[in-house]
Amino acid sequence: MFPKRVLSLDGGGSHLLIQLGVLACLEEEIDTSTFDFFDMIAGSSSGGLIACLMLGRALSAKEIIRLVMQEKLLEKIMDEHWTDRLFGVLQIRPKYKGITKSSALSKELGDLRLSSLRKRIFIPCFNLDQDCLEIFTNDSKLDACLSEIADACTAAPAYYPPVKMEDGNWRIDGGIGMNNPGLGAYLDAKNHWAGSEIKVLSIGSGWRSFKVDGAQAASYGGIQWSAKGIASIILREKMISNVKMTEEVLGDRLLYINHYLKPYDMPDDMDSANNAAFQQKAINIGRQWYENHQNRILQWLQNQHCSATLI
Repeated sequence: MFPKRVLSLDGGGSHLLIQLGVLACLEEEIDTSTFDFFDMIAGSSSGGLIACLMLGRALSAKEIIRLVMQEKLLEKIMDEHWTDRLFGVLQIRPKYKGITKSSALSKELGDLRLSSLRKRIFIPCFNLDQDCLEIFTNDSKLDACLSEIADACTAAPAYYPPVKMEDGNWRIDGGIGMNNPGLGAYLDAKNHWAGSEIKVLSIGSGWRSFKVDGAQAASYGGIQWSAKGIASIILREKMISNVKMTEEVLGDRLLYINHYLKPYDMPDDMDSANNAAFQQKAINIGRQWYENHQNRILQWLQNQHCSATLI
């Protein structure tokens, strides 16, 4: 009996192409689409967008790469306010237009809802009205539109405005509380498929790097720390701690792949892969990650007692 396979995708903005690059290589390795191979896809932020596209439209990683590269999905989503282009670093409103993101996602996902999915989904969002992190799954009380879930889970503060969903509640990116959904997805799968073995492949989108001069920081107040990205530093360190605990708890039931972006000469801003050159670079990084971890990935596959045709 095959174990239930869970794919978990961290948030990472436009760096989702790194994850798609890894998955495209996996599809070549096993001659099967990501949609067909996994029983559940969990995703936070941009990882949630991938989950909605894959599960809603039964797309492979290669097909989503085509959607991004040829149909310019990221460019449609990342439409800047003209005031920000004019004033540069002086950001007085969300950097990107929520209405263009909502329109693009609605076009891609139409009227698909949670109840239409053939595979299991797990996506965190933060509900501003209820002041809590909530998880969208196939069992959610609200049979939400996938386009609204994808819109809300990618509404990163300062980048996009909050999203008002059809129940009247406003939501933002769940990555503020669960940017690595691996453990949560495992527990949900364990509960849903009671008695089954659960295996998790978890893929990050690259750790960001920060450099702070200690002597200068001695005089920093809130404004200076904010300018240095203290919120992003806190989020990264919380994620790293969470990943280490998840690896300790799950052992060989989990394979986690992620690296710092700095050695790859890739800009690590969340929205840096907003042009064809950096998008291709991100895909190539994903392919390099796959090559670096190929033996571990093959071992992960073999541990699931897969047939020889899959390895």
